[in-house]
Amino acid sequence: MEKINTIALFGAGDMGSGVGRTLVDAGFRVVSDLTPRSAASQANAVRAGVEDAGSFGAAVEEADLILSVMPPGHAEEFAKSAASELRRISNKPLFADLNAISPATMTRIAQTMSGVGVEILDGGIIGPSPDKGCPRVYLSGEKAKLVSEALDRPDMKVIALGPDVGQASALKMMYAGLNKGMWAMMATMGVAADKLGLLDAFLNELEQNNRSLYDPMQRWVGFLAADAHRFGPEMDEIAGTLSSLEITSKFHEGARWAYDLLNETPLREETRATADRNRSLATSIQIFRDTLDQRS
Repeated sequence: MEKINTIALFGAGDMGSGVGRTLVDAGFRVVSDLTPRSAASQANAVRAGVEDAGSFGAAVEEADLILSVMPPGHAEEFAKSAASELRRISNKPLFADLNAISPATMTRIAQTMSGVGVEILDGGIIGPSPDKGCPRVYLSGEKAKLVSEALDRPDMKVIALGPDVGQASALKMMYAGLNKGMWAMMATMGVAADKLGLLDAFLNELEQNNRSLYDPMQRWVGFLAADAHRFGPEMDEIAGTLSSLEITSKFHEGARWAYDLLNETPLREETRATADRNRSLATSIQIFRDTLDQRS
């Protein structure tokens, strides 16, 4: 791969569509298979300028680079499916996994791709979609520097970490382990305070004396259920990463419990776009608590 002209992008959600849009703006041809996507995701991708090739094979036929941008629980399954297809296709694009997965999962994906003659690039995205901010896309692998220089954008910084597959995934695990782990802890403490009849006092104390905790609780915790189906499996990846380092995984096993609880609530039907931003944090926490009580 001397130059990147065509990119096959798989994963047309909020992040994937934003990545596709900024790459189209940069002059790349971006293609995908939108057939399995929801109508909303298809519309988002088309608005971003992503071409629907109609199948995986057609999307990668002329691609120089494949980008996998999807929930962590689907990353390895997609890689196996992609490898099966790539085995039968003469073109072998560089495969970049940009998902929130552990270095161990990344290594398995690299082995899967190596088995069909496809070179791998490890990646991790930190921050919002390019449509909402400026994420940092970290890459590691032999071609990390080449790809980072080609894809870097004013609204999407692409940063090469080094030549070793696993570095980018590990950095993503550390970052997500801190912020998404913290949000899970905030939700858990809120539910505990509500069960003790102290929710109002708890939130008032934070508001008056610890805005560094109260403000992110207001921004994130009430709307976490919309992402709990993605964040739960991500906690498993983080827990596995820490365990491999002989560091306790129990923090993120607990975070997985919290996201599983949120994913059982009626609020799981929301998306980031449809979430009721007028709903108070206390109301969301009470819904979380009601769901916990229903488990009994």
